[in-house]
Amino acid sequence: MRRVKWPRMTLLGRIALFLAAFGLAMALEIGIGYYQTKYVLEPLEKRSESIQTISQFLNDVEACMTALENYRWDYGDTATLLETVQASRQRSASHLARIDTDLRMVSEEQYLLANAARTTYQTLERTLDSIVSELIADRPGQAAQLYYGGAERCGAYLRQYTQQLLERACLDNQDAHIRLVRLNEGLKRAQTVVILLCVVTGAMLLVSLVRLLRAVAALAQASQAISQGQFDTPDLDEGPDDETGHMAKAFNEMKRSTKRQVELLEEKRTMEGVLHAKEREALELQNLMEREKLQQLRSQINPHFLFNTLNVILYTAQQEQAVRTGALIGSLSRLFRYALGSNDSHVPLAREVNIVDDFYALYRERFGERIRLCWHIDDSVDLPDTLVPSFILQPLVENAFKHGLAPKEEGGCVDVTIREDGTTLEITVADNGVGMDPEALERLRAALQNPPTTGEHIGVYNVAARLRLWGKEYGMDIRSERGTGTAAAVRLPRVLSWEEGDGDD
Repeated sequence: MRRVKWPRMTLLGRIALFLAAFGLAMALEIGIGYYQTKYVLEPLEKRSESIQTISQFLNDVEACMTALENYRWDYGDTATLLETVQASRQRSASHLARIDTDLRMVSEEQYLLANAARTTYQTLERTLDSIVSELIADRPGQAAQLYYGGAERCGAYLRQYTQQLLERACLDNQDAHIRLVRLNEGLKRAQTVVILLCVVTGAMLLVSLVRLLRAVAALAQASQAISQGQFDTPDLDEGPDDETGHMAKAFNEMKRSTKRQVELLEEKRTMEGVLHAKEREALELQNLMEREKLQQLRSQINPHFLFNTLNVILYTAQQEQAVRTGALIGSLSRLFRYALGSNDSHVPLAREVNIVDDFYALYRERFGERIRLCWHIDDSVDLPDTLVPSFILQPLVENAFKHGLAPKEEGGCVDVTIREDGTTLEITVADNGVGMDPEALERLRAALQNPPTTGEHIGVYNVAARLRLWGKEYGMDIRSERGTGTAAAVRLPRVLSWEEGDGDD
């Protein structure tokens, strides 16, 4: 009979096998723990809470009925009685609402008794409301008739049903407790086996890793010697025919060939140094050209001259008592100052909101009541302390006015919603304008992935491009439907000024 020869398992294969076995054992341990919590401990706790709730409900009913039984209808303290009855009713109603009537957790008898108690309690509630009304109206005789004619009998039935419900729940809980305890013991035995499996596989994994780490440490020591130019060090022990032996053999061959290539590498490194110096010079020249280009663009508008001119016009409007003109010039001045005078990458969200209000004041002067701007800001959002990229909100609002509402004859409304979701800030600019068809929407979304520098939606493209530069946590999505409107949703991490240390008011 010929003997079957099994393939030899490599060191990495053994490590992978032991790691998989260890991970499987840990997963089993976690699964057993979850099952134990979900189907043993939680049901036990829930049943105990149910019994406690029924007992508390019974105590509250007893307190209410005892107060009525001991009350002297002709000369008793009505205020104390009403206070006691009201407090007992509030507690009993709360406890009755928490009594479990799920047939998956309680028996059919418990279900019927709970419903009977609930129905009887509703009848008692109505009778108690009538008694309270009579007492408030200073008619103790009618109140006593209501008590002896209905409330006393109804309370007796309610006590009986609740007592039976409590006894039935205790009996059912005893049977379930025995069953769950047995299940818990079986799970503990399974956990013991799984823990032993974790210990065994972990130990075997540790032995294999120690062997691998020793080979890596020897290789690192030899590599350090070679990095110092010591090519005459002894060869590594190639050892058994596995990954460590193959690695040692390859390293020895590499060491012998490295000595012959030192001169070539030195020459190559010299050439790379020259090329790197040239690339650095080219990069510095490019940066200089970009700065000069930016300076040239900024110099096309002299902010000092522009603001002085606006101030002169504003003063003239005030002299002429042109209040609306003065307000519009003030809004325009603040817009220019914000756009040209600030180089901050992040600004308080309150500034963005104020700039949008100024822009809306200018736009409304042109279109009148055809357009409206509505803010929806959660109370949890701190506008002065929340930082956002500068000039990120106004282009979206302008795009909504220009492309969403302006083509619509009757105009419409732009809703700006600002809310927090954990550590994420969500800003949505939605309009009920003309909207876009699916083809135009897909073209716009495709353009947002690689924003152009010109085009119809240049403001939206600019916002999308800056969000992509800030990182993956920043993003924007466009939703639109023809005839319904368009919504631009911006997602960015919540940044607070005190976290950044800006101290900006």
